[in-house]
Amino acid sequence: MGNIEIHLDEENLRYVISGDISSILTNRRLLFSFRRLHYALKEDLLSVPFEDGRKIDVLGEINELFEKFGIKESMSDETQKSVDSYHREQKNFDVFSQKARKIRNNEFKDNPELVSDFDHFQSVVKRELTRKLYPLQLLSAYHMAFAQNACNFAVPGAGKTSIVYGAYAYLKNLPKEDPKHVDKLMVISPLSAFAPWENEYEECFGKKAQVQRLSGDSSISRSHKEQHLYSGNPCEITLIFHGGVDGLQHEIVDFLKKHKTMLVVDEAHRIKNPEGVWGKSVINIAKEAKSKVVLTGTPVPNGYEDLYNLYQFIYPFKFKDILKFHYGNLVDMTKNSEPDSERVKKFTANISPYFIRIKKSDLKLPPVKETIIHVEMGKEQRKIYDFIETKYIKSFQKSNSATIKDILNKAKLIRLRQASTNPSLLMKPIKETLESDDFDGRTFSGNKMPDEFQDDSEILSKISLYMKSETPSKFSSILDLLKEKIKQNEKILVWTIFVQNAKQFKDLLSKQGINSELLIGETGQVERENIIKKFNDPLNTEFRVVIANPFAVAESISLHKGCHNAVYMERDYNCSNFLQSKDRIHRVGLPADQETNYYYILSEDSIDEVIDRQLHIKVERMEKIIDEDIPLFSRIDDSDETDLIKALLDNYAKRTQ
Repeated sequence: MGNIEIHLDEENLRYVISGDISSILTNRRLLFSFRRLHYALKEDLLSVPFEDGRKIDVLGEINELFEKFGIKESMSDETQKSVDSYHREQKNFDVFSQKARKIRNNEFKDNPELVSDFDHFQSVVKRELTRKLYPLQLLSAYHMAFAQNACNFAVPGAGKTSIVYGAYAYLKNLPKEDPKHVDKLMVISPLSAFAPWENEYEECFGKKAQVQRLSGDSSISRSHKEQHLYSGNPCEITLIFHGGVDGLQHEIVDFLKKHKTMLVVDEAHRIKNPEGVWGKSVINIAKEAKSKVVLTGTPVPNGYEDLYNLYQFIYPFKFKDILKFHYGNLVDMTKNSEPDSERVKKFTANISPYFIRIKKSDLKLPPVKETIIHVEMGKEQRKIYDFIETKYIKSFQKSNSATIKDILNKAKLIRLRQASTNPSLLMKPIKETLESDDFDGRTFSGNKMPDEFQDDSEILSKISLYMKSETPSKFSSILDLLKEKIKQNEKILVWTIFVQNAKQFKDLLSKQGINSELLIGETGQVERENIIKKFNDPLNTEFRVVIANPFAVAESISLHKGCHNAVYMERDYNCSNFLQSKDRIHRVGLPADQETNYYYILSEDSIDEVIDRQLHIKVERMEKIIDEDIPLFSRIDDSDETDLIKALLDNYAKRTQ
């Protein structure tokens, strides 16, 4: 058997195998194995391609095949140099990772080099930022600046934007010839985060940012976007929506090649799907960024596999070496591993140098006060609610396995929530009353009035005339509370699940001479930003009440600067949405003595009281999960309300004994 030599063709991203090629071609099993390497044969030369970043991996596969089939090979000098260089890089990366882990764990006091570096980092940040970062924010910002490519999994309200600006300020102040230097920031985020990024820049640096938005405004033409991305002197900050990256992918890549840019993906759990368009387009541009940052308070909402894309983004060429688990392994780990299993511990240890998580318990936020206000239903509402509840309870009892998987059961629970708050909502199809996209509206075949009420003319009449006969008791109770708070010069945030409730309650307030604004799905982007800005300004008294929907006001919105009171007209059984809504006014930046008040309005002897008890149990479980390093939120299924049906049956039995 003759010699086989492997040559590296770096320019064409391939290996060329020369010499005794016949020993490969005549070995059918070996040749079959080479098929998965997508080999090509031309002029007695065998070529094996490799993707950018997979050079050493493919070479390792070639070597394994030759060893398996007893073929001795040698490497050209150029190939051997490349392998040696890779091993040196790997050794340096291991040392770097150990340092990053020490910083992440705040265990670097025994390393004089890191201590000195951190001291210098703090002095630069304190000089450049007008906002003071608290110790955990400083540590997180230092970890981000040191690693350059990092994930921050801090809980909502921890100040992730300020952390990024701290790291950015330091990297921007490095000498231009320093390989870590950056001078531009590109943020990929939800549209709702654009204004917070702009406002926080002014809070952090004491001046307005030079910003170009590439999404959220139809007046920004394609040519205008390209003009910015190809400009020799573009704005310092570029903001773009997750879904807008795909259409500008090539232009963004050119921008990143020309400018030393920190690329930030905010609310990064939105790109978790490795097969999704958003995820793929964001991954494709990542290779050209000088620094890459991932921000999300919910890193694994569905499973450990959600981290696959996030790490592929921050380390496109090394993420598999870092994870040491394939995507399928992570899916299996979600299904079959407990959070404290050895596999999860090993996986967490593998990725830990490259992420920091600030937990809720780390924030040391000022106290909250939660008040439950029980409200007696009006006479007409009571009749309507009792009729509907009795009808639905009987249908639940007839079924031996009443589960939420039956869309009719889900619809019935929604109808009960509507009846417990405002029976006039029953006049509309469910889909029109909700802003959530998890209900498809098929249940009642488009009828305005639910089919199950059609055979009872008396109840139909009561529902259709309800708003003319009485005001919902919850409306009256909340109105009294608002008047009291307004007398004390305070602002109030009113949460409601149902859009029609928001509109009707706003009309009621207007008749009482109380100005209010809506933050719901149909509130336009510009109007939304103006409302939030005014509401957050303690000196602005144009309106003191905002009525909001949790599906429309979820991520990236802070309302804590001007408001410390939240009133819940009703709640659904979604724990994640509930906790996120609470975080809107309870965040980092509050004075130590500032009390935050939550008021829960419950209709007596109704589904409200059942939801309150069951949600409390869910919240306790969720808060324990939140304080884990890698919180697996799928351990609480917010889409399954089966236990709510069981609790409702028990509650009804006790009330009607």
